[in-house]
Amino acid sequence: MEKKIISEYKKGKSSLDIVKIVGLSKPTVLRVLNKHNLVRKRDRCSKLDIKVKDDFYVVGRVCPKCKCVIETKSKDKGIACRNHFNKIKNGYNCIKCMSESFTGEGNPFYGKKHTKENLDKMSKNRTGKRVGKDNPMANPKWRKKATKNLKKKWDNGEMEHARKIISDKLKETRKLGKIKSNIVSKKEKEIGELLKSLGVDYIPSYRVDSKICDIYIPSINLIIEYFGDYWHCNPNKYDENYFNQKKNMFAKEIWDYDNNKVGLIKNYDYNLEIVWESDLKYSNNKIINILNEYARKNNSNIKK
Repeated sequence: MEKKIISEYKKGKSSLDIVKIVGLSKPTVLRVLNKHNLVRKRDRCSKLDIKVKDDFYVVGRVCPKCKCVIETKSKDKGIACRNHFNKIKNGYNCIKCMSESFTGEGNPFYGKKHTKENLDKMSKNRTGKRVGKDNPMANPKWRKKATKNLKKKWDNGEMEHARKIISDKLKETRKLGKIKSNIVSKKEKEIGELLKSLGVDYIPSYRVDSKICDIYIPSINLIIEYFGDYWHCNPNKYDENYFNQKKNMFAKEIWDYDNNKVGLIKNYDYNLEIVWESDLKYSNNKIINILNEYARKNNSNIKK
């Protein structure tokens, strides 16, 4: 049988072809060829631009769908090379494109349900497993490592698709009014007390589309947004390149976010006034002046 294997190999047949001819397994055929030093070496890795990052061998490829560069990595150079070519051969998309293709009818399980028998089997199979000390995440070392890896992926953009899904879901949930709680600052409460003392009806934490606004006064269709000097990086105090450590954002990014919110509110035809923390540092005259200005337009008055 060895002579047959060697003969066919010398004719140019591949190991897979020989397996079909002789009816033996591939490892058996390869052992015979290795024994006689007849295996053709293929160094596909030499053709790749393989880099080393954090003890991993990394090779880039292009997603067939979105054309973004994605990475295949392994601590073994040969495995990184093999997986790279396998993914290209099978036409694998990036994680984002794969997740999008598995939604709705693209999900292989779309429209199907587990039978009660299968549900019972799965439940019985999982009962008591990977719980307590047997759960890898019970080990602080692995929890810390998993957290570190996820944070790294989140920061370098690898999980941008997940961030967008979470963001869109949260916006939709807020828009539907399913989120009831909202953080109200001490100053917002003070403004509310001032409005009460003036006999002005208002709605706190008022929702406009997916955004939560601080105060809404229906009688004059006015939304008041209170901006803390630090939290919103007052342009009179902070440069656009100032990094807000609490928000983990640069001042310019915070301003862009606030401008988008302002634009959304105005698109719904609300009157809008932004009051900065420094405007109310010594008195509430700014609020009273705003109220009187809008009241005059409605032929009414709010006294000091």
